[in-house]
Amino acid sequence: MGDAMHVQWLSEEAEEVPENEEDMLYEDVEYIEEYVHFPDGPESDVSGSVAVQNEESTGHVVKIESIDHAFDMLQNSVWSIKPPERTGTMGRKVAHPRPAPVGLAKSAKSPAECLSLFLDADVIAMITEYTNEQIKAEQPNYARERDANPTDEMEIMALLGVLYIAGTVRDGRENIERLFDTKMGTGLEAVYLTMTSLRYHFLIRSIRFDDPTAAQDEIEGDKLAPIRPIYERIVSNCQKYLRPGRFLMLDEQAVQFKGKCEFRQILPSAPGRAGFRFHLLVDCETSYVSNLEICVPENQNPYNLSYAPTDVAMRLTEPVQGRQKTVILGAGLTSIDLIEKLYASRTMAMGEVPKSYPDLPKALIANKGRPEHSTLAAYHDPATLVSYVTRRKEVMLLMSSFVDFDSEEQAGEQDEGEQHLKLVELYNRTKTTIRTIQQMCAKHNVVRSTRRWPVAVFFNLMNLSAINAWCIYCLNHPEEAKMSRRDFLVTMALELLRPQARRRLDSKTLPRLLRQRIGLFLGISREEYETVPVVERQGGESRGRCYLCGRARNKTTRISCHSCGKYTCNAHCAQLCRTCYMDDCASEQQE
Repeated sequence: MGDAMHVQWLSEEAEEVPENEEDMLYEDVEYIEEYVHFPDGPESDVSGSVAVQNEESTGHVVKIESIDHAFDMLQNSVWSIKPPERTGTMGRKVAHPRPAPVGLAKSAKSPAECLSLFLDADVIAMITEYTNEQIKAEQPNYARERDANPTDEMEIMALLGVLYIAGTVRDGRENIERLFDTKMGTGLEAVYLTMTSLRYHFLIRSIRFDDPTAAQDEIEGDKLAPIRPIYERIVSNCQKYLRPGRFLMLDEQAVQFKGKCEFRQILPSAPGRAGFRFHLLVDCETSYVSNLEICVPENQNPYNLSYAPTDVAMRLTEPVQGRQKTVILGAGLTSIDLIEKLYASRTMAMGEVPKSYPDLPKALIANKGRPEHSTLAAYHDPATLVSYVTRRKEVMLLMSSFVDFDSEEQAGEQDEGEQHLKLVELYNRTKTTIRTIQQMCAKHNVVRSTRRWPVAVFFNLMNLSAINAWCIYCLNHPEEAKMSRRDFLVTMALELLRPQARRRLDSKTLPRLLRQRIGLFLGISREEYETVPVVERQGGESRGRCYLCGRARNKTTRISCHSCGKYTCNAHCAQLCRTCYMDDCASEQQE
């Protein structure tokens, strides 16, 4: 009776019969396939897997794997075991060029030129204009006009150079006066030779990124108005100077800020538990920030944007959509809806989902009885859900639409288990890209302690611009050994400081010792910056003050220089006989 009923169940024309509990279990679990990777030996049967074959019909095989706790692991209706049949260009062989600079970035050779691609002349001009408006409003508060002199582009660039070089010594939130110290020996010579500490503090207090005389209604209509012109310009520059590679990562960046701000958020991952949330789209190969966006919730129209994960991802990936790129999604951004939308725009995506994600098959969540490096796969076109057991016996759930078939023939010959392991390996290799950006910003940080949120946002834009400039520099010098990021920042900061130091050298009221040190810093001789007027040689009984002695000493003498005619005391002159003097003159003429 049992055999007859079994044959009848296998027949295509048989009537439906009630299924017992065991048949229901086997039918549901067969939707999950399992693959195990054995790196050191040949493949073998997985322990715990069961294959039930009908002895009377050799063509019907039911494969059941990972049936521990099988009653709780029934197949979910959202996922299927059958891989989707993909057509179109997503499965074809596509050429993926390597990251390369484009446009003006190709001709940027020096570190300062690379930085000027992002903090360009328009950005510096806007900062200078708005800062001078603020200085004019504050000038009546100063008794001396020289204490509130207007600034210009060269001095603003020097100010940025001071901030960058302070970040190289990890002096971000320390007292800036240490860098300007000239007595204890703790200062940086390049800093205090460029500007005084009083001027630095004045510029930091006065720096503005929007028109301070703008109407209050315009500011209230946009929470980001105090820095929006600068912010949008820098974001636009980041988008157009590099052709990204095949893989990019999209995730959040937390920026610490403790001052007052309408869109400051609670960030558990930030050091101060509060600050700003940025979303970054970063090239995985070069760490170049291709696109970024700051989160400003509940803003006024037309700047009131939706910050749902799907909307954020679609906005940031818009410049690369349709180019066969693959986006690695960060925690909290991965979903089936987002993967489907990106796939429809010819963009693949992959990301990790938590175990609490809805509609996940329970067989993919459990790790009991599963060996290391084993994978379970389920499909929901175009997404593939891969459950991977790590070395620590933890389950990693990876949702992806990524396809890497060089050709259709190779796709058919390749084992699906190996494909899933390569997918996990690719994700592990690229998932730390945003974390690397955060570590780079924290290591050489330009941030100073401030309660003004526009300045804090600009500091983060400076950090990201410096990272992008370093990436462009390395791509433009492939034949050279890769320059460390610290050496790049130091060289870049010195290039920003030198023009202002050279202009300061022309000041007539500058002390002589400081003038000499600036000359050594710039690498120029004394004759180039100090012109000594030639006067008639004084003779007779006339006396004069030694021009090399200080006024405090007030030493007078009758001796004057034979060449320039200035009075010099015995301590600052040398006596030569006629023969030696003539020899020196002849050698100078030969040179």
